[in-house]
Amino acid sequence: MPGNLELMEFEHETTKAMMSGRAESMFFARIGETLTEIESFYDVVVVDCPPQLGFLTMSALCAATSTLITVHPQMLDVMSMSQFLTMTSELMSVVENAGGRTSYDWMRYLVTRFEPNDGPQSQMTGFMRAIFGNRMLNSAMLKSTAIADAGVTKQTLYEVDRSQFTRGTYDRAIESLGQVNGEIETLIRSTWGRKV
Repeated sequence: MPGNLELMEFEHETTKAMMSGRAESMFFARIGETLTEIESFYDVVVVDCPPQLGFLTMSALCAATSTLITVHPQMLDVMSMSQFLTMTSELMSVVENAGGRTSYDWMRYLVTRFEPNDGPQSQMTGFMRAIFGNRMLNSAMLKSTAIADAGVTKQTLYEVDRSQFTRGTYDRAIESLGQVNGEIETLIRSTWGRKV
């Protein structure tokens, strides 16, 4: 479920359901209950949440079996992520005490929009690796005009035609995407007890 305005309607619908007394369960259980109804149709469901502590994020965290946290390797972004995670932890403790599920098969950090020739970004990435250790994916998602341009047409890099970009730009982006997705696939298969 890609992050978009339709997904954000969950915030408003949850509030309406709670205010009108229509809510049959706690707000944090709503996504998990809905996914239970359709889980046999999917191997993996990804819910892309905004970095805010609303009903959507809290409910998605309770429904999740794994969590991927993206971070741009700049001081302001890392500090913001740290503050967000501290507040999330405090709120999830309250949710857990109310019966919410908060255990995960795995949780990883993914460096995004990474520019390997940017010294401060490389230093920040090294700093994060020193702190988070094996909780960080080994691969980083490179910053690329190919990804940005594909997004303009609401496509993934896998869907756009390679000829729309200079060969090097597309190849670097698709290689980076493949490495990141390969690591995530390995984590998922490991959780399922399958070999890659």
